[in-house]
Amino acid sequence: MVEDRRAHPGDDLISDIVNARVDGVRLDDDHVYGFLLLLLPAGAETTFRAMGNCLLALHSHPDILERVRAEHSLLPAVIEETLRWETSVTMVNRETTCPVELAGTEIPAGVSVVCATGSANRDDRRYADPAVWDLGRPAVPHLAFGTGRHQCLGMHLARLELRIGLEALLDRLPGLRLDPEAAPLQVEGIALRSPPRPPVCFDGPGP
Repeated sequence: MVEDRRAHPGDDLISDIVNARVDGVRLDDDHVYGFLLLLLPAGAETTFRAMGNCLLALHSHPDILERVRAEHSLLPAVIEETLRWETSVTMVNRETTCPVELAGTEIPAGVSVVCATGSANRDDRRYADPAVWDLGRPAVPHLAFGTGRHQCLGMHLARLELRIGLEALLDRLPGLRLDPEAAPLQVEGIALRSPPRPPVCFDGPGP
């Protein structure tokens, strides 16, 4: 695909990447393939896992689900609370550029640090009852997309995809609900988390 887009560029993302120029120089193959391999999990897997987490949260709170069906304006709050409660990516790697002390621990320069963003999003010093999914929780920024200069570039697209996807599911699958005969659904995974293939029922196709 890369070689084809070099020879026959189109209006797609791969064409943009392989033909982009930085300071007049095209990206070499290592950078092109590295970026494309990053896009697969970063642009797809993270979002579908977050969608599953949103659906589990809503279906675990039927009263809120009915409110959201009637008021799609609540979906942004649903998405933000779910990203805090069960973010699809639980950790990121960083490298220290200078010695630093964090919570009484000395960390030297030049070491790799695993930052557990999923744990930070449940810090009870920042969030009351952090293990509880609470749509009425005061808006306090979370770390689902990281922060600072390495904050996720796709965070706005991810939020848009989640909102549009949830709206479509709620509108087109009336009576969408978890299968009452299936085993209780749990969020699973370590680095990447979501419910595995949630079993659902619905009453028939909508308009």
